[in-house]
Amino acid sequence: MVEMSDEDVGLNEAELDELESLLVSDVVPDDCMGLEMLDGYLAAVVLSPEPLPTSTWLPRVWSDTESMPEGKGVQRLVSLVLAYHDEVAFTMGDEDGWEPFCYAAEDNEEDVRLGDEWMTGFELGLELWDEDWRDALDDHDADTWDGLIDKAMGPWMAEDMEEATDDERLQWLEDTGAAVRAMYHLRVACELAAVPAASQPVGVSDPAAAGRNEACPCGSGKKFKHCCGADD
Repeated sequence: MVEMSDEDVGLNEAELDELESLLVSDVVPDDCMGLEMLDGYLAAVVLSPEPLPTSTWLPRVWSDTESMPEGKGVQRLVSLVLAYHDEVAFTMGDEDGWEPFCYAAEDNEEDVRLGDEWMTGFELGLELWDEDWRDALDDHDADTWDGLIDKAMGPWMAEDMEEATDDERLQWLEDTGAAVRAMYHLRVACELAAVPAASQPVGVSDPAAAGRNEACPCGSGKKFKHCCGADD
């Protein structure tokens, strides 16, 4: 899916902790995705039959308004999010290397049930898919894909879902993960366009050298002077 080596992809534990902290910091708007929602969102982004440009999916991470936060402090977070995207894309094909990320039940807020944040992110990612995504597939493969989407989301759409225990929800997540991996393998089998790597090196916190009127290296689609160079 993403042509990278094991050494090129993935966040270490410290970087993952940093990403988690930045997603709930003052660097981003209050409605920025948390790590669990981001994980579900990126799973759907990676699975899109027509690869989604970074400029299409990245702004939605920060806010429902789809506007990018500005200033130097954002650059580090952008780099970590892009690297996390590539980690999801790289590991999804490995049955032992990817599964939905979900906080333990005791770590959830009182009004947030286990798995809800992940599924919300997954639904938001599906909304970005091209309305005509089935056109890239024959009827049998399109029907198979629809069936896997239904399998991934079905239990979470049930009328009595709120009555489910945490153990039942963990089983739902396991089944959802299996459906997501099956979609990944179907995507490969259908020889759809590969998902391009999105990441930049995460070890550098300063923006890459760029002219103020050039495109910002973070991938936002804005000019550098209106994005990560806004504070210069």
